[in-house]
Amino acid sequence: MILVRTGPRFLFLSNSDREQLLSLLEKEYSSERKSLDLAIEESGEGDTITFILEKDEEKEQITGSTPVLLVKIGSSPLLISIINNPHLRENVKKAELGPGLLVMKAPKPGEKILEKVQSEYEAVSTALQQAIITCRSSWSILCFTDRPLSRPLSRSDLLDTTLLVNKGVPELYQELRRQAVKYLTEELDEGEWRELKINIYDYHGRYNIHYERVTTLIEDLEIGFILGEAWSIDHPFVLMSVPVYQVQLFTYLSPKEVKRIMMSLEYNDQGNRVADIDLYYQKKKVEWGGIEKGKKKSREDIALKYRDKYIPNLTSYARRKLDRLNQVLQESEQQEKNKHG
Repeated sequence: MILVRTGPRFLFLSNSDREQLLSLLEKEYSSERKSLDLAIEESGEGDTITFILEKDEEKEQITGSTPVLLVKIGSSPLLISIINNPHLRENVKKAELGPGLLVMKAPKPGEKILEKVQSEYEAVSTALQQAIITCRSSWSILCFTDRPLSRPLSRSDLLDTTLLVNKGVPELYQELRRQAVKYLTEELDEGEWRELKINIYDYHGRYNIHYERVTTLIEDLEIGFILGEAWSIDHPFVLMSVPVYQVQLFTYLSPKEVKRIMMSLEYNDQGNRVADIDLYYQKKKVEWGGIEKGKKKSREDIALKYRDKYIPNLTSYARRKLDRLNQVLQESEQQEKNKHG
């Protein structure tokens, strides 16, 4: 589970002819101009978002429509590359490193985490674009989101408030990694993480497939840490015992939210139930009937509703993996039908 990660660095280049320099850089680094919002969404760790200013133009004149280039190398290697390229070097009148960016996990509403970090680091609160323009290269921009950090984030995925911290990215990153759990705990209503037990049962014994499906969602949606796993015994009815494979999950989410996520795996595309995935918290079963308010729905309706909610939010890698596992389940079901039919 990722609680904090780095983002792109910002670089400001000046030239008397913005269009000329943009074209040169596009060709040299196989990049293309785009809006700042799109560049942030498509950027990864170690990338550089480059602003091109015309001669005598100040950073404060940058607007949301000012074109930028997203270059898939770090800011320092990019600068060195420009310096060592005579044609590029003669077309850059001034170069200025901007700040680096960090993103930290903050469950909604995120206010407690933000206030805690701001207080401890004496950080300055501002909007993201203003932070990019005004922040010194020796400072860091710290953004917050409740979305998984393993994938690209759009501007709308970030909290409106950004913090400017008087520390460089490497130092701040190391400190936040050590303290991230503490900060995240500040945001929880009950001030605690929860240990949940996920019991997987399949009449046909396809435990390895269901285990992969469950852990794929846990890891990709970043809902917690897996503390352990082992075979266990469940008692669905009096005087009845069945073997289950049990996964211990340490999470900041509520038991009901984890139950919703697990239910998204119980039915396939044809509406057939393919597994029993039960959840226990403090030795009590989290019942599926208690996770929905209002009009009562069937277990199938609830499961399909949450499958439509969570599965589309997986990364492409996780989606492909889950599709492959679901295909194996479907083939297994067909083999069972052929045996008995």
